Amino acid sequence: MWNQGIHARAGVACADCHMPYMRVGAMKISDHHVRSPLLNIANACQTCHRVPEAELEARAENIQTKTFELRNIALDALVELIGDIQRARDAGATDDQLAAARGLQRKAQFLLDFVEAENSTGFHAGQEAARVLGQSLDYTRKGQIAIRDADLPTTRPAAAAAGRPR
Repeated sequence: MWNQGIHARAGVACADCHMPYMRVGAMKISDHHVRSPLLNIANACQTCHRVPEAELEARAENIQTKTFELRNIALDALVELIGDIQRARDAGATDDQLAAARGLQRKAQFLLDFVEAENSTGFHAGQEAARVLGQSLDYTRKGQIAIRDADLPTTRPAAAAAGRPR
């Protein structure tokens, strides 16, 4: 995902932020404590960004908060879909009947896992993280629609209220 972000387009390498230069006596060396740049804003960020440390931290926190909230929405929706699949299975739906919903669940899970494993909580490429999470949500929604449209047995109260079998 990093390659979709502004830092990649500017030619910034991982080590530029995660292993910034430091002075040891008269020598300038890379800091080999690979870590979040937010733990060393002065050396990791302010060599390029000439703005106060608090502003840089606030920018990063804004991106990460929005990504985290969207990630949680996608995760909650995915857990609901998994529950819908399980309830349909428990109510007698066959593997063939659940195949479409399960395939969509796997696609949604893969995309959610991709964003989570990337480990920047959206900072490397916030718009791309949001796009991928949106796509995950869409697969989840389509999985729920696949269950509904196949008129599968379910134990959800909403299905019974709508006149579909439980």
